[in-house]
Amino acid sequence: MLAAKEEQLREFQEEMAALKENLLEDDKEPCCLPQRSVPKDTCRLYRGNDQIMTNLEQWAKQQKVAKEKLGNQLREQVKYIAKLSGEKESFLLLYTRIKKSHSQVTHTPSVLGQF
Repeated sequence: MLAAKEEQLREFQEEMAALKENLLEDDKEPCCLPQRSVPKDTCRLYRGNDQIMTNLEQWAKQQKVAKEKLGNQLREQVKYIAKLSGEKESFLLLYTRIKKSHSQVTHTPSVLGQF
């Protein structure tokens, strides 16, 4: 899931870079200058593109924070799993020792039976 989110973020960042590049190229041509008569729709489109870019950047930041949070949670879970695995090993060793000592006790000849 984390890898899919990273891929999606990368795709959005590439799209954002392409849009910025197009926007920079378009900014080289005077658009909304008072000297030139440009249709209002064109200027509105540029403002719309700016809003899209802003929204995309905001989304990318939110995804980054969410990815970091998820990564931290995964790291904590890995630590917890490692701790539980260690405890399991300890309990298994203890169980093996107890079972071994119990089997030795039941197989030793009784001292009372000799009298």
